[in-house]
Amino acid sequence: MIAAINQPYFIPYIGYWQLIASADLFAIADNYNYINKGWINRNRILNGNKIQYYNIQINHASQNRYICDHNIKPIDSLEKSKKLKQLESFYHRAPYRDSGLELMDRMLSFEGENLADFLYESIQLVCNYLQIGTKIVRTSDYEQDPSLKFADRVYDYCHQMGADTYHNLIGGLKLYSFEEFAEHGIKLAFLESIPKPYPQSSKSFEFGLSIIDAIMNNSVEEIQELLKSYRLITEPEEPEA
Repeated sequence: MIAAINQPYFIPYIGYWQLIASADLFAIADNYNYINKGWINRNRILNGNKIQYYNIQINHASQNRYICDHNIKPIDSLEKSKKLKQLESFYHRAPYRDSGLELMDRMLSFEGENLADFLYESIQLVCNYLQIGTKIVRTSDYEQDPSLKFADRVYDYCHQMGADTYHNLIGGLKLYSFEEFAEHGIKLAFLESIPKPYPQSSKSFEFGLSIIDAIMNNSVEEIQELLKSYRLITEPEEPEA
């Protein structure tokens, strides 16, 4: 069984969804520390040729507390309308604008305040829209051993999940060892997203934008093809000369 674990991000780039789709079980790491100026509460969209951040507001954000211990500022009808109108303005010529706005309307209709709950629901909504059938859980659902850190924590979660294979985004190449994972009975693979251009409002293709940019500009079937555009690194690679 293939597992993947990552902090929950707000409408992240397509590589995040490729990671989810590549696994049988995806755990949002909600009991990991919050990251300031990361992707937990914001992402990037296009305003014409200009990249702009699109975010949700957090109450008293702190890197000294878990993601699940944070609350968002309530999204009232005025704030939701403002954020939807912003997207409508930026993507007014996008062919699938209405579908994207409907999805975001549902996401921003969240009635709670807990950040982890909001992100969990938003990830589920996008997975359902893109027809990604991976089971989504939370690391906080499992037994916790406070003495475990970094990779040891991942090994423990994998064992509790019954996973024999672990997928990680390419950024983890410097963090995790194929050999050490193998010693714990787990096959390790890194997912490297391969940019596949699609029509955008910008003159040149901008990779790494929020999935909302892809949703506004592509059909579900087209995005499903984009989700296949990656490679898995399953063993150490020789550095280029």
